[in-house]
Amino acid sequence: MIGEEIPTNWLRSFVTVVDCHGYTRAAKVLGCSQPTISVHIQRLEAMQGKLIARDKKRLALTPLGTQVVAYARQILTLHAELSCLTAQRMTDLTVRIGLPTDFATQALQSSLMSLARKNPNFRVEYRCGLSSEITELFAKGELDIMVAIDQSSLPEYRIDSLSINPIWVCGKHFAVPTNTSIPLIVHPEGCEYRTRMVENLARHNVPWNVAFESPFIQGLQEAVENNLGVSALTYPTVSPKMRVLNNEKEFGLMRQIQIGLFARNTLSSRSASLALSQLHNILKSSAYRAGFTREPSRETASQ
Repeated sequence: MIGEEIPTNWLRSFVTVVDCHGYTRAAKVLGCSQPTISVHIQRLEAMQGKLIARDKKRLALTPLGTQVVAYARQILTLHAELSCLTAQRMTDLTVRIGLPTDFATQALQSSLMSLARKNPNFRVEYRCGLSSEITELFAKGELDIMVAIDQSSLPEYRIDSLSINPIWVCGKHFAVPTNTSIPLIVHPEGCEYRTRMVENLARHNVPWNVAFESPFIQGLQEAVENNLGVSALTYPTVSPKMRVLNNEKEFGLMRQIQIGLFARNTLSSRSASLALSQLHNILKSSAYRAGFTREPSRETASQ
């Protein structure tokens, strides 16, 4: 039996209420009355179940609501992609995208740049910073789309996620200390890579000190290549001037890190739709995902 179809305007109203943290502001964003928004939500809940927990202080989603809003975003994304494909008229507002400096984003940046070259009217503002900084900006409503380390604080905005395995690395000619403090090359406090390094060293009772700190992945790469210490990277950011340490024998395997793609209700913007589609396609691609799990080459393999 085929279930009843859900109108996209109901889904858009639901997602907008979540993004705007309320009905009044959502009505202004969508250019309709608050009663209209309320009716859409009521009809959606009548079909799906209770989605929003009524709280006088703040709007909160039920567990079912968190699941439904994630599906709603995916449906609206596909709908917007189809609109672009069939050349339906969409507004061309500037989309604000946040990309992290503590993650291998070269493929993401290159793809967006290529998109801009192919679409002269593609309007975007980039904000780069640590994942914790980008996430804070997104939570404040200052970003429309972001790729960042997922700390499970914004499940209602998550479009997709990717699990990656951080690995221990050092310069090809760096001698790892055996009886003294381990010099670490790290991002500032709050970085998930740094947290995992410290966790593992503490678990193995290994002393450590910060030898080099930078918010940028390029800074960490150069410090590692110049044999300043040990760091945690991913395979796509390992260069021929580095070697991967034996995770099991050296300091132990680190916990996985979740990378998430998050988006607000910006899908009426053609630029936002194009950007979100592009980023999502990259994160879903098997080649991109495989890059984080491949075995190191002989040049970067541990001794």
